[in-house]
Amino acid sequence: MRQNKTGYASIDLPQSMDSTFFEKNPLIPNANIYTTIKLLSAFYMDKCAVNCFDLNASYGKILDDAVTVSLALKELGVKKGEIISVCMPNFYQALVVFLACNRIGAITTFIDAKASVEDICYYLNEFETPIFVNFDSTLLENKKIKENTKVKYIITLDKSKVNSLDLSGDFKITTYEEKLDFSSLGSIAKFRKIKFEKLHGGKEDAVILFTSGSTGKPKSVVLTNENILAAEIYAKNTSHTENITGPKTLTCVPFSYPYGLITSALTTLLWGKEAILAPDISKDTINYYYRKNPSIVFGSPALLDLTMKNVDENLDLSSVTHFISGGDFLTPQHYKRGIEFFKSHGANVELGNGFGNAETVSIGSTPIGVPSKPETAGKLLVGTRVMVVNPETFEEKKYNEEGLLLVSGKHVFKEYYKNEELTNEVKININGTEYYNTGTMGYIDEDGYFTPTGRTSRFYIMSSLNKVYCDNVQNIISSFKCVKDCAVVKVSDENELYVNKAYIVLNDGYEPSDEMIKQISELCYLPTVIANDRTTQLKSYEVPTYIEFVSELPRIKSSEKIDYMILEKDAKEKLEQKRNIRLIRKR
Repeated sequence: MRQNKTGYASIDLPQSMDSTFFEKNPLIPNANIYTTIKLLSAFYMDKCAVNCFDLNASYGKILDDAVTVSLALKELGVKKGEIISVCMPNFYQALVVFLACNRIGAITTFIDAKASVEDICYYLNEFETPIFVNFDSTLLENKKIKENTKVKYIITLDKSKVNSLDLSGDFKITTYEEKLDFSSLGSIAKFRKIKFEKLHGGKEDAVILFTSGSTGKPKSVVLTNENILAAEIYAKNTSHTENITGPKTLTCVPFSYPYGLITSALTTLLWGKEAILAPDISKDTINYYYRKNPSIVFGSPALLDLTMKNVDENLDLSSVTHFISGGDFLTPQHYKRGIEFFKSHGANVELGNGFGNAETVSIGSTPIGVPSKPETAGKLLVGTRVMVVNPETFEEKKYNEEGLLLVSGKHVFKEYYKNEELTNEVKININGTEYYNTGTMGYIDEDGYFTPTGRTSRFYIMSSLNKVYCDNVQNIISSFKCVKDCAVVKVSDENELYVNKAYIVLNDGYEPSDEMIKQISELCYLPTVIANDRTTQLKSYEVPTYIEFVSELPRIKSSEKIDYMILEKDAKEKLEQKRNIRLIRKR
């Protein structure tokens, strides 16, 4: 075991030992993502960049399309710093919009493709979006958006044109909803006389993506070009990606999460590899995507389970060299089953956990290109500074002592959108260095590997790779008039991997009954007014599958917080025994 000088990670930088001076002190270019990809791909423009369904686009094509779309956006009046909102699955066209906005200094945000119209309108108003890009929407939906927001133009990608690379469609604006066809952007671009744009630098905002805090309410995280490029460079210098074999990656996580857009898709393009986009990953499509022969899979425990349960017995998976679980933590048992599964399908896979927060571009450690330690979340990033501290005193702890993880580096996010107070709460200055409070407990070993032991936020990932935030679900249910208190926990499910169960304390005057179950079920599917008069709505996959009425919720004595561990254990036992379970709906 290597002996360190002090035993403190913030001083010894164990993750950077044996690294070169320039790896420890990397130069982060003052450039935007579009320009960086353009420069890096100059010698392989004809190489495939994106594979999505039946569509294959080269690096030259995606960059050319980004220019075309950027000219159309400028012609439609988009200005530097404005926020363009995109609501569609992981399509090629979504990446093009991001690169187009990035080229002209506009900011992109991705809204959950399954969000309700009410939630879409909320975000469009929050971001003051002038142009909204969506997929296969009805005229009624677009009309409602136009009537409830200040969006000037709605650009809609038609379902029949998902596989099309043609942007030369006829330019026309329909009447009341002012809807543009995505394929007509090439025609609009021809009106633009100024073809060249001023290059935009690294300090400028690039994207707004979402995360969740301890309450489960999503936070809008503003990331700059520098944040993204720094995270990519730190990861490359840690894992030495030039030594990672295989040209293709499988990108399954929705673009509304940093792990989807940045860690998976943009990492692939900056590496010069081919991104296989999977907009509809499920038990019915999993074989289709593996037949595209990915080498690197950006996954999660849920995707690993989905793979092991549904991949055809004789399917050759020898193309897969790396499976990265960044969405959640693989247990040692899960890891062992995954290794054995891939071996049975002809694949010698490096399988490991990654770790990250949206606030660190979802890249905080890497399990690939470094010696394997499957019980950890991989090696912390070379070029960053980290420490584990006492969560109450912020006194630094030594190696292998559990505490709260703090991270410092140029990949740390700029701010929470329009929330200076919350931003200041998670950015901490210690001895002249600004750290981000990850909200994750764990410990660092002498080799610079991090092992998380708990998270402040509670969520689970389904087989579809949709994230469900338990606190968000229970906050909405708690707003129902009949509900006094509510706690939501995950339970295992044969088809979805995980679903949730709600423990509900009814208000006085309401009695547990089948009729009450029916009423709560109906309320779950309706728009609901919650804190700050915000109207929101549960997505279909968030609605609890099970419900149990209780007289009170278990509490942790010292803090009086709900004891979720007791509830999870109770839910598991009762599900196995098939008792005291009230089914809201069947999935």
